[in-house]
Amino acid sequence: MGNLTIGKRLLFAAVLGIALFGLRVPTAKADGTSGNLFFTTFIGGAGGTNVWTATYSFTGTTFTLGAPTPVAATAGADGLLFAPDGNLIIAGQGTNQLHEITTAGVPVNTVNAGTGAYHLGLSGTGGTLYTLWNGPGSGGLTAIAATTLSGGGLAVAGTPYTVSCAVGTTCITDVRGVVFDPHNATWYYSTAGDGASGTFGTVTFNDVTHTATLTQLLSGVFAHGVSFDPFTNDIIMNSAGVVQQFDPSSGTIVSTLTGIGNFDQAAEDGKGHLFVASNSGFLEFVDYDATGLIGAPGNFTAEPGLISFLDDIAPLSGTGSMNVPEPSSLILLASGLVGFLGKSWRRLVRLTS
Repeated sequence: MGNLTIGKRLLFAAVLGIALFGLRVPTAKADGTSGNLFFTTFIGGAGGTNVWTATYSFTGTTFTLGAPTPVAATAGADGLLFAPDGNLIIAGQGTNQLHEITTAGVPVNTVNAGTGAYHLGLSGTGGTLYTLWNGPGSGGLTAIAATTLSGGGLAVAGTPYTVSCAVGTTCITDVRGVVFDPHNATWYYSTAGDGASGTFGTVTFNDVTHTATLTQLLSGVFAHGVSFDPFTNDIIMNSAGVVQQFDPSSGTIVSTLTGIGNFDQAAEDGKGHLFVASNSGFLEFVDYDATGLIGAPGNFTAEPGLISFLDDIAPLSGTGSMNVPEPSSLILLASGLVGFLGKSWRRLVRLTS
């Protein structure tokens, strides 16, 4: 009786969403998608180029990548994202620098990051950029620094943060990545080194005292890169050849995908498509719009070669991407309903599987 009641509620929610907004729940039919990827290489190509772009296209049955096109040669390149002003911010690896460039590669500004600049995380308001180092010897002993953006871009140097565990708890403070979950208004962090497993949890930033307080949730997970997926409202983490999907509502890993190579950073397009950069030079693509689970049997997957020494890719949806939703009440309501339906659909699938 309990499962029947839940099923009726989920069906009602789905029908309501379709009636009001023309929304759909995931179906077995794969949706196509196309666009542009921006990415970095940890070793430069011709002319020192280490920031690139390439087109991608998924027809529903075939995934293809265009040839990499040079964008810029910066003093080191690792993590990257789009600033609110529309330009790219590039983390300069162990140079302790952040670079702002246009999407055409024109330099805009360079500032001191306050730590070795590897991965990046942008606040939900887009006003604060958090910079992460990548372990001993890669830029200092400060795991996190923060830069206040001005006019939507880089203007001032970063401020180092003191990282500690929540009172009465133990944790690993060698943070490698952070991501903001706008659905739960929560920051998450990861500590896995390149090609290894590590810990994962929540982080509370105090931008007045310049501190970051960690609360560990999981250990032994492949959490080097972390990203937020607006399609499922889940956190995607990845390292080595493993991608894992964390559901904040249950506090558990709900799906796992095993690939090859050394996964670094991932991006989701918000439509049920996952892109994961591998340092081995290829891109892991997953179409999970019909299942809501990145490791579900039957998902379309592809692993085309992209470029040698591939490092990170820029976000494709939400904060830090070029596709940030307009903050109108209608769009906020629709996006909330989409998130609810996506979650509900996956819950229904789990209940009946």
